[in-house]
Amino acid sequence: MASVLLIGCQEEEEAEEGETPRVSVVVSLAIFADFARQVGGDRVDVSTLVPAGADPHTYEPGPSRVAKLTKADLVIVNGLGLEAALEDVVEENTSSSAILVELAEGLPVIDKNPHLWLDVLNAIAYVEHIRDALAEIDPAGADTYRANADGYLAELRTLDEGVAAAIDSIPPERRKLVTFHDAFPYLAHRYGLEMVAVVVASPGKEPSAKDVANLVDAIAAEDVPAVFKEPQLNARILELAADDAGVEVCTLHSAALDKKVNTYVKLMRFNAKELTRCLG
Repeated sequence: MASVLLIGCQEEEEAEEGETPRVSVVVSLAIFADFARQVGGDRVDVSTLVPAGADPHTYEPGPSRVAKLTKADLVIVNGLGLEAALEDVVEENTSSSAILVELAEGLPVIDKNPHLWLDVLNAIAYVEHIRDALAEIDPAGADTYRANADGYLAELRTLDEGVAAAIDSIPPERRKLVTFHDAFPYLAHRYGLEMVAVVVASPGKEPSAKDVANLVDAIAAEDVPAVFKEPQLNARILELAADDAGVEVCTLHSAALDKKVNTYVKLMRFNAKELTRCLG
C-alpha cells in the first residue's frame, strides 16, 4: 500500500451550481500526470511540478508551479530520492488539508533505484495507489475512479505482455544494456535484459576518466550491439565511446515525455520497439 498521509481536514472549493468540484492533483512527473488523468478523467485537474524535458533529480519549480502545490487536494511523488530537489518544496508548500502519496512506498526496490515504473507491473501498482487516494478524497467519484482504473489496468496488462513478447524476440546473447543513466534496472529485471554498464548513476554527475575507460572496455568485452541515451540528457561521453567502438547510439525514455511519446503506454511501446530494432 502506498504511503497515504492525511494531513488535515479536506476543504472543498465552492463550485458553480450543478457542477462537481474537480479534485486538484499536483504530481512530480508527467508520467504520473498521465496516470492521474487516466484514473480521474473529468473529475480531476492535474498539474505537474517538473515540466517536459526537465530532469526530476535536479529541477526546482518556479513560483507558478509552487502556487498550484499550495492549493492541491492530492500531491503525488515517486519517492526514493527521485525528486531530491523537490523534497523541501513539497514539504513546505503542501496544504495541511492535502493527501500526500509516495508511489514507490512499499514496493520491492532494486539497489534503492527509484525508476520502478519501467516495469509495467510496478506501474500497475502506482495506478492502484492513485485510484485509492482519489476515492478517499472524493468518495462521490469512487465508482468512476474504479471503473476508469479497471479499463486502464487492463490496457497496462496487455502492454506488459507486448513488451515481454517484443524483448523475447531478441536473441538472448544480444539482450545487453549499456545506458548513460542508471534508470533501467527494473526494465531489465522484468523483461530479461542484462545491465552491462552505465555512464553515471544519476544525472548531473560528471563521469570520471575511469568511468569512461570502464565503459569503453565493457562495450568491447561484452560485444554490445548498441548503447542507449535518453532524449533529455546530454550523453556526449556515451556517444564518443560508441563511436570508438563502432556501435549504434539508440534512445530509451525513462521519464521524459514529448510530443510523440506523450503517454506512459507510448513510452513503453517506444522502448520495446527501439530495443528490438537496436539489439535484435
